[in-house]
Amino acid sequence: MPKGRPLLVLAALLVVTLVGGCFLLPNRPPDASFVVRYDLDPADPMVVELDASASLDPDDDLIVAYLWTFGDDVTILTPLEHSKHVVVPVLRVRYPVEDTYDVTLLVRDDQGNSSAPVSGTVTVPNVPVGTTD
Repeated sequence: MPKGRPLLVLAALLVVTLVGGCFLLPNRPPDASFVVRYDLDPADPMVVELDASASLDPDDDLIVAYLWTFGDDVTILTPLEHSKHVVVPVLRVRYPVEDTYDVTLLVRDDQGNSSAPVSGTVTVPNVPVGTTD
């Protein structure tokens, strides 16, 4: 083999791997994660924020969809253009009555891979327990 040939083959393999991914390491699905923030509106303790911005993709693919499951009685306040399938990681929602609610999140990356669903609970209103003396 000519002297420069191994370098050329190695460079070609590197380009193919960077552009198309490596067949030995297939594209992995993203990991969904979210936190609930309370006490956003002192006048309305039923409003919470669901923040999935900590969701990530191990291959650094772009997360393009956040799919929430939280019941039909929940009102989405922001984003204004919305459904339970949104392209932004943060939702502000209002729950109808005092209770504990289940929330599930699934995220999808730009390669079409979906995360495993992640579930959590929201308790509204989130009233801190006071200390007793």
